[in-house]
Amino acid sequence: MGQTMVEKIVSRRVGRPVQIGEKIDRLPITKLFFNDVIGPPAIENFMADFGDIYDKAGKPAQVFDPKRVFFLPDHSVPTFSIRIAEGVKLMQSFSKERGIKCYKEGDGIEHVVLIEDGQIVPWDIVLGTDSHTDTNGALGTLAFGVGTTDAEYAMATGHLYDFVVPESVKFELTGVLPKGVFSKDIILHIIGMMGAGGCSKRVAEFTGPGVRSLTMDARTTMCNMAVEMSARTGIMAYDDVLADFLKDRAVWPVEPIDSDPDASYAETYTIDLSSLEPTVAFPNKPANTTPISQLQEMIDRSQREPTPDFVPVDDDTITDAFLGSCTNARYEDIVAGAEVMRGNKVHPDVNLIVIPASRKVYERAMDEGLLQVFVKAGANVESSNCGPCFGSHMGVMSGKSKMISTSNRNYKGRMGSPDARIFLASPATVIASAIEGRITDPRKYFE
Repeated sequence: MGQTMVEKIVSRRVGRPVQIGEKIDRLPITKLFFNDVIGPPAIENFMADFGDIYDKAGKPAQVFDPKRVFFLPDHSVPTFSIRIAEGVKLMQSFSKERGIKCYKEGDGIEHVVLIEDGQIVPWDIVLGTDSHTDTNGALGTLAFGVGTTDAEYAMATGHLYDFVVPESVKFELTGVLPKGVFSKDIILHIIGMMGAGGCSKRVAEFTGPGVRSLTMDARTTMCNMAVEMSARTGIMAYDDVLADFLKDRAVWPVEPIDSDPDASYAETYTIDLSSLEPTVAFPNKPANTTPISQLQEMIDRSQREPTPDFVPVDDDTITDAFLGSCTNARYEDIVAGAEVMRGNKVHPDVNLIVIPASRKVYERAMDEGLLQVFVKAGANVESSNCGPCFGSHMGVMSGKSKMISTSNRNYKGRMGSPDARIFLASPATVIASAIEGRITDPRKYFE
């Protein structure tokens, strides 16, 4: 019996063949990164738990490999409180003393900049202190989020403890996306099909000719949201698109990876991309999805059959729009949004926030005149950060707000008030909606 990519990666790292369901006591990792939420307490715990050990050995406390550990202040930057500022300063000083790369505020979102900088390559085992670390699976890696304790011990030892090899679910993508339909629509469709827990504790493997037709920006969007159907992570194979992306970029050796043809899967699904249309997730769960052609039916259903996770929506109007986050603020997302916005204005009743995912994306969009399109249309363009996505700053929602966002979660209170309503959609759908003041099919802007 052949192996899935996950089985292959774990087998290589432990030095022997492994099976699904097998518990690995000590799994060696290859990359580890921290944001400004978990980084500071992880450093404090690391020094408290391991500092004495190093002191007794007459050595300064050191991480397992400074070249494989990264700190990225991205969630609450520019810092807006003394506590956050002190935490970022701790990350900077800890990194400088140990030769670790610590990015600057505004350099970008953790799930974007490490990929941009060629730090993530196939066969990696990547841990990050954020659930959307699964984004990195688009590069043929086993990548997932961990909490403070696991991250602290991984920083000291280079291992993740008590790891169980997960099953994989295969999503075979066929066909080609119609104009005006994007990878965000694919993953929202899949999440709606599977349900919030439909891939629980398993790995979502996206494969087939449909995947091979997608760009790297599109692929990272899909893997980013695998966790929204409770997947352990998402993963995609190495191919020519990834090879071109990593050429002259990769900092580490690159080697192809794919699952064996006779690998075993828990389930297999086929999705015809040509049959999809723009898709919207209703509050308060990413799995509450509907094709945009059935928007009114979904509104009626929300009023008729409300639950705590599927709350009533009065109509299709919006008050706020957000083009940003680790899900959909890469260069191609900004391009798609600008194509829709060009020659139009933000609706007078809508507040539109645009945040490129990294400094490199920001600079390229600025050089190409894309940011000017948004600014002149009446949008607020900000430096790279995660703020609005999790209700931290730069656009916190009031109780009467109705937001359409390119981010990954629309839980109750996620972006501010628990009484606000959050819809998820592609960049094109978000910008079209910002123009018209209501949730809008973007396809007419591509005719």
